[in-house]
Amino acid sequence: MRAGPARRDPDFRGIDTDALGHLIKQVKDATTAIKGWLDAHPLPPEVPRTGVRMATEVDLWANSQLGMLTRRRNYALTHPDRVHELPRPGPPALGAGAGAGAGRGPGPDGSGHRGAGVPRAVPSRPAGGGRAPRRTTPTGAGPELGNFPTQQAAAKAAASDVLAVTRAGAAHAGPPDVVWRHLRANSDDPDYTAAFYRRLGPAGTAALIAAAHGDRSRLSVISASLGTASRHLPIDESWLRALLAGAGPAHRAEVVQTLRDAHLGDLAEAAPGGGDADPAGHAGECRPRER
Repeated sequence: MRAGPARRDPDFRGIDTDALGHLIKQVKDATTAIKGWLDAHPLPPEVPRTGVRMATEVDLWANSQLGMLTRRRNYALTHPDRVHELPRPGPPALGAGAGAGAGRGPGPDGSGHRGAGVPRAVPSRPAGGGRAPRRTTPTGAGPELGNFPTQQAAAKAAASDVLAVTRAGAAHAGPPDVVWRHLRANSDDPDYTAAFYRRLGPAGTAALIAAAHGDRSRLSVISASLGTASRHLPIDESWLRALLAGAGPAHRAEVVQTLRDAHLGDLAEAAPGGGDADPAGHAGECRPRER
């Protein structure tokens, strides 16, 4: 659908994160419905299986799109600094149905439901009868999606790197140089970083910081990637406390500085002391840097 800015600019690319979240939910619901129908209606051998094959093909296609769509939405959510306010298209003409611009309720479908569980502040119409703005970002909307085509591909690469870190630690060695290169190259990737720190965990993250041996370039990569991951991973007070506990006195200062340099997400900032996670009670020691 070409609406609003897209109608005026043939080169326009943008993502409405709420609308895309609603689309992702619809695709997931559709795949669930297809699987449920196929499971509940096994065909006798004598019945042609053309319809079953078509339904299976649709299910496979929809699932293949979910990884790409979710990855695009995660990019848009992770980089809010590039969000632009663009005019919302006017209401459709009477009898136009649910086409472009339809749905004026709190959710992108006008039903009052918000896409993919993400809160959405509905802008009120400005004084004078103008059109309310619509949040749209070009991030994730173009052909560039980092180093991975889908969310699953990014997560697989992260899992491989964490395995390399774990094996090196078991052998009392530092992480391979290739892991540092991957972490640097993907430090702004929401799917790679979330999968990386989810698998690594707070204790593993403390060990990774210690393995940097005070190298400022490596510590800055950890800060940047940890900040990106915190937009999609529940890095909250308990996670931060476990991180500091795993660091121990020898590397506490490095962990504290790494957290201070990270642009942590809302859960970390909501922790007591604005992100303080020091189990020793040093209030405000780990306050994240202002975003």
